[in-house]
Amino acid sequence: MLLSIRIFVALALVSLGACRMPVAIDGQGMVFGERSGELYSDGYVFDITEDFQEVLWPIPAPGHSFSGWTRICNKTYGPCELTIPRELWEQDAEVPLGSRFAPNYQGPLRLVDYDLFWSESTRTLIIPMDSLVLEGLSENAVPRLFMAPADMGEVVTARQEDGDYLFTLPSDRYDAVDYWLFVSATDSQGVIATVSFDFGLADQVQAANLRPHSRVSPWAEVLATCVSANNPFDVCTLEELPFLGSITDEPSIPDIMQRTVVSHAWMGMRFAQVLQQMPREMLKLFRGVTAVVISADVRPAFYITSSGAIYLDAQDLWLTPAERATIDWEADYRSGFGSALNVISAEFYIQGNQPAWYYSYEYEEWETRRLDEIVWPMANLLAHELAHANDAMPPALLPMLSPQETPLDATFRVSRQTPSNLLAAIYPLRSELLLELGEVLFLGRPASSLMLSLTPQDVGLAFEADDASALYSYSTQFEDTAMLVEEVLTRYYFGLDRIVSFLDVPASLDPDCEEFTLRWGVRNRVASPSVRARAELILGDILGEDDIARYLNSVPATRDLRRGIGLCESLEQLPGLPWSLPGKFIAPLDLARHRAVQVKTHRQMHERTQRGRVRDPR
Repeated sequence: MLLSIRIFVALALVSLGACRMPVAIDGQGMVFGERSGELYSDGYVFDITEDFQEVLWPIPAPGHSFSGWTRICNKTYGPCELTIPRELWEQDAEVPLGSRFAPNYQGPLRLVDYDLFWSESTRTLIIPMDSLVLEGLSENAVPRLFMAPADMGEVVTARQEDGDYLFTLPSDRYDAVDYWLFVSATDSQGVIATVSFDFGLADQVQAANLRPHSRVSPWAEVLATCVSANNPFDVCTLEELPFLGSITDEPSIPDIMQRTVVSHAWMGMRFAQVLQQMPREMLKLFRGVTAVVISADVRPAFYITSSGAIYLDAQDLWLTPAERATIDWEADYRSGFGSALNVISAEFYIQGNQPAWYYSYEYEEWETRRLDEIVWPMANLLAHELAHANDAMPPALLPMLSPQETPLDATFRVSRQTPSNLLAAIYPLRSELLLELGEVLFLGRPASSLMLSLTPQDVGLAFEADDASALYSYSTQFEDTAMLVEEVLTRYYFGLDRIVSFLDVPASLDPDCEEFTLRWGVRNRVASPSVRARAELILGDILGEDDIARYLNSVPATRDLRRGIGLCESLEQLPGLPWSLPGKFIAPLDLARHRAVQVKTHRQMHERTQRGRVRDPR
């Protein structure tokens, strides 16, 4: 329970004069008057000319916590209850109402969910009380709800009516979709804090652990802060950090490196080396991002609309054991993913008839890699993540943006015009069986008896009858889009072919490649006519080009893999170099787990930036 004290100023004439009480804020926050229902910012002055009674609550800014009062109420932590009678307010004196707030709140209080509706006739945002989900509240704590646009230009206090929280907008300065909820309350540890939806970035990126690769970059001062913003109220505007494509139509390596922020210096240097090995034409994909983040703590790589940046896993860049040792080497690909199913999906790239690359987790701690061993996997990863970025903000829409917008609001505003929405509307995936399987594999949903009974042949035939390029396409329309783009560009720029296959689960605990019997598989699935049509629909918008025939024509015809034999034996029968067993065996189950974690992370990051938006009007 919070301690609440009543200060009778008659007992403390020296410390409180009654005429003027200015609000003095140290940090970021406000003061809320419980009786008046008003919020008071730094510099507001209470001119007290009559008997005054009020209970004043500290309201930290979102992501902040309350440290304590100064001067008035400095003996307590919690509400400041004031009573000022006539004999005091008649005196000519001034004592500030001071409050201190601390940033980087990481406590137990969390805003988990709420439903939001909009009444156009009354210009009121509505949150049903029973839809609000908070975690980490102190027992008996009463949360205080507010809504505001990201720049806090107007803050609206909730009122309660008939089971709803109501927020009537004071003006038409902002649209209803610009408002976000924030909640102030006492958490289970007794700390007064304010939370909004968080984007889940705090565990992977923090500004204090990042540094700009280029110290002379025009954006050096804001990069780390902008890419680590973890709630809607901390997000940078496009004036502070614009999309790269708003500055140049032809990004160069120096342009990209000026937008790169790293946790360790070697990561930026290695990233520049990789970019130098990539086709110059491919760099135009960076138009769709505001920044590139490379960190020892990012796992796995992802793109998020809150910052408009891509976040890269340094595991994909190390060459030496010393560099590897700086990375958080958490084995997140060894979970129980799909362990109860009777089918394994193996999807990877080949050069000729052999794997095009090996993944970083397959190397021993003492091993060293060459630069050419990481260029293809890194370029493939960039094709995928930058496809997400250019889907969320297509190049053709960049001129429509306002510098006062945030990437979060800008991408939301154009979301109905994106390639992935067009793909879902014109060529939706049809297989209900594979959509359910996608929920099991990529969302962790419990497997039904139908899912548990599926064989690799069942999955392969369902996949063949639909028009996806990858099993991962059945996670979201965004993944569906990115996989089409990735496969076409990886073939066009590097001449690599993509394998999609479904395998038996081996009986042994430590199987070799031949024990994974292939029951269905193809090379270059995207070349199949119906799949190619889907790629053709979106590729031009992603690349910002009208003529995309050369990309699609670079993909050879789809070819079936021989079935009923081991995976490696089946690959051996493709045209290519003389077959020899690779020094490192890509275990199909680990490969599937690896990609499933990536897909799940992409979905989570997208969903976290879409929460709290207005639903259908009431």
